[in-house]
Amino acid sequence: MLSQITTSKDINKIKPYRLSDREKLVLYALARCPSYSDVDASEKVSMKRSTFTAIKKRLKDKNVYKLKYRLSFKYIDEEIIKCTFFEINPNTDTDVLEEFSKAVFDSYSNSVYNIITDSVYVGFNFVKDFAKLKKGRFKFEERWLKKKIFTKEYPKYINFSNKHSSIMFNYAPMIKHIFRLDIKDDEDTDCLDKYRIEDRKIAKAKLSRNEKKAIYYMLLQPEKSDLYLSKQAGMTLQAFNKAKRRVLDRGIIKPIIVPMHKALENELIVFKHFRFNQVRTFEERFEFLRYMDRKHSHHFMRVYDENECIFISVYRNYPIYHKNIKDIEEYVAKNSITSHKPTIAVVPLKNIIYLKNVVFSGLYRKMSETDE
Repeated sequence: MLSQITTSKDINKIKPYRLSDREKLVLYALARCPSYSDVDASEKVSMKRSTFTAIKKRLKDKNVYKLKYRLSFKYIDEEIIKCTFFEINPNTDTDVLEEFSKAVFDSYSNSVYNIITDSVYVGFNFVKDFAKLKKGRFKFEERWLKKKIFTKEYPKYINFSNKHSSIMFNYAPMIKHIFRLDIKDDEDTDCLDKYRIEDRKIAKAKLSRNEKKAIYYMLLQPEKSDLYLSKQAGMTLQAFNKAKRRVLDRGIIKPIIVPMHKALENELIVFKHFRFNQVRTFEERFEFLRYMDRKHSHHFMRVYDENECIFISVYRNYPIYHKNIKDIEEYVAKNSITSHKPTIAVVPLKNIIYLKNVVFSGLYRKMSETDE
C-alpha cells in the first residue's frame, strides 16, 4: 500500500495555518475519530451535521487532507469481507492437492490473505455486493465436491460488512507544508537532493530536525521498514530509531495495527478452530470462551456457536505463542472440552502490511493548539 505522491502544486494549496476555528475543529475531528459518521463527529465538536459536512468537503476540495483506506485502494468499492474456512481430506493425492491449491488462489484472487496447508484453508476475500456473493457462492465448491476434497459437504463462510472499515489519512503533504520540507516528489530521483528545513516556531511540538524528518517519512510510508525510512531521511538507522522512539514515547504520533492499538509489535497472526465435545453442557462450552477471554485475550476476532468456535489472534513472538497454545491445550485436555485436536494455522504478521496505520491526531493537536 504505497503513499500517493504529492506535487508542489498540491502543497501550495495547503494552508494549514490559515484555517478558521471551525475548520480546525473539523480537521481535528477527522483525525481524532476517522471511523465516525458525520453525525457522530459533528456532535463531538458541537456543530450542526450540515455545517460539519460542508466544511469537511471544503477542506477535502482544497487538499488540506486526503483519505486513504486502510486495506488497499482496489478494495474501497467492495461491500463485503468474506472469511472462508474448510478442512481438506487427508487422503487427497498430492497432484490433486497441487491442482486444488492453484485453483484456490485463482478463484480467490481478490483475497487479503490466504493460508493453505495439506489439511486446512483459511482466506479473507472481498465481494462487490450481496447479490454477487449469492450468485457465485457455490460455483467453485461444486467442482471440487466431486473429487471429495472437503472433509465436510461445504466450506464455512462468515461474512462481514466492509462499510465500517476504518480509514486513515495521508498527512504527509500537510506535515511537509507545516515544516517547510523542500523535498522532491519524483520517486525515481534522490528525494533528499537540496534538502532543507526552514524552521517555524511551533512552540507546542518542540521537535528537533531529526524528529521532524522521522515523522515525515513515517507518515509518508508507514508500511516501510525503519532501515528503508532512515535511508530516505538521510539518517543513520540508530539516529532514526532514536528520533522515532522519542516521538512515539511523547505520543506525538501513534502507530497501530488495525484493529488493536497494542498489536503494533506482534510478529504472528494465528487462526484457531475448536470443535466442542457434544457431551459437554452449553455452560461448560461458554466457560471455555470466558477462559479464552480472561486468560488468552490475544484474539481480535471470534466467531462461535454451540458446536465450534474460531479465533483469529496476534502474538508478540513465537515463545509467547507456544506458551499460550500449551496452556490452552492443557485446559482443553483437563476439561475434555473439544472432540478433536484444534486446527491451527500461523502466519508471520510482517506479511500483512496492509493492516498498518498511523494515528496522527496527537501531532495535529500539538501544532494547531486545538483542545479536545
